[in-house]
Amino acid sequence: MEPTPQELLADLYGHDQDAHFDTTQLREGLAHQIPPTQLDKFIAAVEGTGDLAVDLETATSLLNRMR
Repeated sequence: MEPTPQELLADLYGHDQDAHFDTTQLREGLAHQIPPTQLDKFIAAVEGTGDLAVDLETATSLLNRMR
């Protein structure tokens, strides 16, 4: 069974609630694991927050809203 995008995010962040990743780090970290269309929508949602970098909770929330 393949990991969910949420599980991939948790792995990318190392489950670190204090880590903040920018869109470049997120794109590079997820590029080969999430379909390009879904990744583009996710990155656009992250950029829409207006923050330069987002934490795991915010990233997961944005990804969950895309479902």
